[in-house]
Amino acid sequence: METVNIIIDKKELAVRKGTTLLEAAKSVGIRIPTLCHIKLEDLDYENNPGSCRICVVEIEGRRNLAPACKTLCEEGFVVKTHTPRVMNARTTIMELILSNHPADCLICSKNGYCELQTVAHDLGIREINYAGEQSVFPIDRSPSLVRNMNKCIMCRRCETMCHTIQTVGALTAVHRGFNAAVSTAFERDMTGSTCSYCGQCVAICPVNALSGRSNQQEVLQALADPDKIVIAQTAPAVRTALGKDFGFEPGTLVTGKMVAALRRLGFDYVFDTDFSADLTIMEEATELLQRIGKRLQGDDGVKLPLMTSCCPGWVSFVEQHYPALLPNLSTAKSPQQMLGAVIKSYFADQLGVDRSRLYVVSVMPCLAKKYEAARQEFAVDGNPDVDISIYTRELSRLIRYANINFEELPDEDFDRPFGESTGAAVIFGTTGGVMEAACRTAYERFTGKPLEQVAFENIRGLKGIRTATVDFDGTPVNICIAHGLGNARKVIEEVNGGLSSYHAIEVMACPGGCIGGGGQPFHRGSMSVISKRASALYHADSGKAIRKSHENPSIIRLYKEFLDEPGSPLSHHLLHTRYFDRTTCLSDANTTKIHAICDRYGNDPGELINILHATQGALGYLPQEVQEVIAAKLAIPVSRVYGVVTFYSFFTMTAKGKYPISVCLGTACYVRGAEKVLEEFERQLDIKVGETTPDGLFSLDCLRCVGACGLAPVVSIGGKVYGRVAPDKVRNILSDYYFISE
Repeated sequence: METVNIIIDKKELAVRKGTTLLEAAKSVGIRIPTLCHIKLEDLDYENNPGSCRICVVEIEGRRNLAPACKTLCEEGFVVKTHTPRVMNARTTIMELILSNHPADCLICSKNGYCELQTVAHDLGIREINYAGEQSVFPIDRSPSLVRNMNKCIMCRRCETMCHTIQTVGALTAVHRGFNAAVSTAFERDMTGSTCSYCGQCVAICPVNALSGRSNQQEVLQALADPDKIVIAQTAPAVRTALGKDFGFEPGTLVTGKMVAALRRLGFDYVFDTDFSADLTIMEEATELLQRIGKRLQGDDGVKLPLMTSCCPGWVSFVEQHYPALLPNLSTAKSPQQMLGAVIKSYFADQLGVDRSRLYVVSVMPCLAKKYEAARQEFAVDGNPDVDISIYTRELSRLIRYANINFEELPDEDFDRPFGESTGAAVIFGTTGGVMEAACRTAYERFTGKPLEQVAFENIRGLKGIRTATVDFDGTPVNICIAHGLGNARKVIEEVNGGLSSYHAIEVMACPGGCIGGGGQPFHRGSMSVISKRASALYHADSGKAIRKSHENPSIIRLYKEFLDEPGSPLSHHLLHTRYFDRTTCLSDANTTKIHAICDRYGNDPGELINILHATQGALGYLPQEVQEVIAAKLAIPVSRVYGVVTFYSFFTMTAKGKYPISVCLGTACYVRGAEKVLEEFERQLDIKVGETTPDGLFSLDCLRCVGACGLAPVVSIGGKVYGRVAPDKVRNILSDYYFISE
């Protein structure tokens, strides 16, 4: 390994060639602050745009300060990380960032966890010397996420996570200069984008530009309503992460204290989503066996592999990116939705009340569960099966709000009848858990023989994609497990390419599965934390007296008294659903012409700018449907195309008028009053730069130079150049074109 010798703050060290100054400093315990940079080794994730410049350092012999995150170590470097010049530069940069950042820290949900706040504190910022206009963007509130770009510092971590790790492609940098922001394609709301609501962008955001949507107030209002019977259900992954917010070691199970806290908050019943995880296995395992059975009987029309549907982020991903595979998704609802449906039918009948009086609150590790609970198909006459879903961090806030001393709470048990569960259910919270639980039940139901070894060690672990063949007494069942949507995409491409022989595939959208969910206490991509949470769930499984879902006495009773049997008409009506193609329809206009342009450039995403130039040359502009055709042809996110179109001023999404007007704002024209000329065109036409008049006659743009400075100010209309234009000439110039058009 080739090394180079450097000195950092008088410390001599040898580092591998190619190491950044930031990494070298970290290796000897020297902390250099960063905002945009983050490296998560376990997830093979690095965001390294070098945009914030908080990490600048001084290198002897260099005139300019260097960003430590982007500068590679070279032989003989002498680096100083905290000189007066460096500290003054960092302070100035931080003050400039803060000058365009809302000062509402006291009411910000990231208060105490905000990296911008931490760095500002460490730099001793006590006043901001730069006053000026602040960016103002509308706040986007989806069912799961809140996107507040007024707080964005353009670190672009979310963009890297969304594109590179999750391959969802919902977020990208758009526009430039003061209007630059991270947004969605065509700046739609998140609900109109390709977002899967996995929440990993929230987990990685250093500020509060992206956050989970809070429903705490709705929960408090329901608890205060004497006419409502308020019921909590808690997912398996919550109990292994909640303790972190109260000082417990990572992975500590706090199940009993969690139940006690929910009762202290005022919930009338506290049920366990583990119960409905067992219920999910009964339905999903039955569906798997039915499909395999049909395939073994020669029915090639049956859809295999069967893909799990417990994760709403994954379901949304399939709906939007691979709708052709929707028939492969299990029709079984997720445990959250199954329990909500059973509570508001079976349990409501037991209580003798109408379902509308029951208010079900789910406590989930996931932001996508909010979106799932709000889906219209999971409601009866407008009354949702799950009224509100809150995530783990929200529960922590509610516990603190109620002044509950969590650490001192006694351990309490879940309420019956939905508090009894098996070891198979608790491992739902980690990647591979659903598949392992399904195998335990499917094996015994398929073979009619007892399964002696219930722990499927060969499908456990944290590798992104895992495969195995499980022997069902002579019948091989091929399974695949993926966590993280980027890994899921690889598996799907394998299936679509006809290269897989899988019978069943489990996918969880978040790294590690639900234990790494976007609503969990922040783990910053540390797989050691994820591993401890997984170990706690496996330990809980091994300690259970019953470890197979079909042996759960409460599940057996529910089928006997209410559901009949797995896959019965009633259970199918109550516990199953279907999913929808959410892709947008691409315009057919000029599609052949666009495809030919893309083919000319080898359908290479690296040629995107050239393809856009050629397409605009052919069509005149780049509207939304054209960008969608290009994105589909190049197999890249449409947000990436939109980001390029909005960054370069040459590109336009608006059709040019019959007479395109260009006002030169080059130096010579500007100093001679071109700005006033432009304002007069805007006033006369009642449009702004980049727009076209409703009648399609005129479009208005500005450019930097036409090479006729002696005629300044210069205006070009439809290729005709006008020199020495003054505001009072604008009306007469336009009149000529109105006359021609008439």
